[in-house]
Amino acid sequence: MKQLKLMLIALLMAIFVAGCGQDQATELEQAPETEVEEAEPTDGEEGEDGSYPLTITDALGDEVIIEAQPERIVSLIPSVTETVFAVGAGDAVVGRTDWDNYPEAVLDIESVGDMNFDVEKVLALSPDLVLSHASNAHSSEEGLNQIRNAGIPVVVVYNATSINEVFHAIELIGQVTGHKAEADSVVSDMQETFAAIEAKASEISEEDRKNVWVEVSPAPEIYTTGQGTFLDEMLTMINAENAAGEEEGWPMFTEEEAVAFNPDVILITYGYYVEDAAEGVMERAAWKDVPAVANERIYELDSDEVTRSGPRLAKGVEQIAKAVYPEVFGE
Repeated sequence: MKQLKLMLIALLMAIFVAGCGQDQATELEQAPETEVEEAEPTDGEEGEDGSYPLTITDALGDEVIIEAQPERIVSLIPSVTETVFAVGAGDAVVGRTDWDNYPEAVLDIESVGDMNFDVEKVLALSPDLVLSHASNAHSSEEGLNQIRNAGIPVVVVYNATSINEVFHAIELIGQVTGHKAEADSVVSDMQETFAAIEAKASEISEEDRKNVWVEVSPAPEIYTTGQGTFLDEMLTMINAENAAGEEEGWPMFTEEEAVAFNPDVILITYGYYVEDAAEGVMERAAWKDVPAVANERIYELDSDEVTRSGPRLAKGVEQIAKAVYPEVFGE
């Protein structure tokens, strides 16, 4: 049974690093081979007022022409699917991946497979727009080219590693789906939430500031979040110290190395696939004197809200703030 559990964790971690598990830490494996420019709408006469045809440059630097407002969209990654719904284009979605689970309406939409999507299923849905993602665009290049060769526009959304990049991704998705105003509103609402949290967090004194360890995968190979990630930005936003803040990206530590950070609070993002994840940390013999363990300050977060690069990051920040500083943000 133990061996089976370890095999399951290994399998889920393979998904985690290759396609974010559910958009988690995509750049662990993908970033080195997907160093692409930020996608920016092409300035010009075409489509600048929300009309079509619309010409944009996507994350791969490809110029994509969308002849008319899309009525049949296939989305190939959960964060993009969530964003399409958030900007008001959900009714146009006819295909999604196995990992898509939000909003609930996506469960009634036909799946085209996992991150290694079935090209034939995509083509059978007759989409007039396919939305891919820079995190897996290279590994899916052959399939995406088949879709392009069928005359279907493919827009690759860049891999957002910062909150500002998340805003840009939302704006891009709003533009290509014909919902620019709604996308602008989503971004504005997120910005207001972040600003309110930052203002409240500014009242926290240096003495009360917490050292926070974020676990995005369990022992024996423990991954956490470092600089250059929106999870690190979220910790900064609530005036907390990221225990691994001197590291870059998504570093891996052994259990012996991780315990040395001696955090006040531990946040876990993998509870959706590891049963009793918090208990597992509590039971680590070498961690019994760590303040977070001694004071039982270990919290399992809703992973999708803190690791998917989409509109729900605003809820994710609120979730983190309440866990780390319940006396300030309420339990």
